[in-house]
Amino acid sequence: AGSYGIANVPSPLLNDSQEACAVPIDNVAPCPPELGVRNICNENVTCQEGETLFNTLEWINPMEICEKTDDVVYYKIYYAPFEGDEFVLIGSTDDSGTTTFLHEPERGIAGCYAVTALDTFDNESDFSPIICVDNCPSYVLPNAFTPNDDGANELFEPYPFCFIESIDMNIFNRWGELVYQTSDPNINWNGENLQGRRLPSGTYYYTCKVYEQRVTGIVPAPEVLSGYIDIIR
Repeated sequence: AGSYGIANVPSPLLNDSQEACAVPIDNVAPCPPELGVRNICNENVTCQEGETLFNTLEWINPMEICEKTDDVVYYKIYYAPFEGDEFVLIGSTDDSGTTTFLHEPERGIAGCYAVTALDTFDNESDFSPIICVDNCPSYVLPNAFTPNDDGANELFEPYPFCFIESIDMNIFNRWGELVYQTSDPNINWNGENLQGRRLPSGTYYYTCKVYEQRVTGIVPAPEVLSGYIDIIR
């Protein structure tokens, strides 16, 4: 409180001084990481029964590629099983130095991935560029089997196959009569016809539509398989 002692200036003058206390908080998210994904389809490795199938995610710390980012402490990993599906959180890392992640999808290896970076204040970056990887289906059939009760090669079955959901297989005799059909990709045909009677040695013809597990869903293979099967007794 005080006065200037000047005419026409109010007196006393009151000065309500103020004090404001605050702590600056970082609310700027880091730049997104750069993501890459690889799996057996990149390495020309064929599926074998019981083999573990997984995707290897690798990304670059945004502090190395973005001048605006100087604070990354960990990452979150997101996954969608099909293109267009909603992403779900499948994991996170313990520190910013961990830039790899292994993921084993429930079916096959197809899916879409994204990674985000988080800073000290849990500001989360946008998704990295989304990477979608597809299965690499493989389905090959032999041309003969020997159902002669010697314990060897008794069933007609495919070679080890990958990422096949189902098939539509029809087998015909030389007169064009349907003798066997199945939707099981393992086939396991024992050389009997649809009535359970043993078929004689000879050559049979088949057509086989194959339905593949893809990142877009279950889709038919571009080509219908066809060929001949020899029953040798």
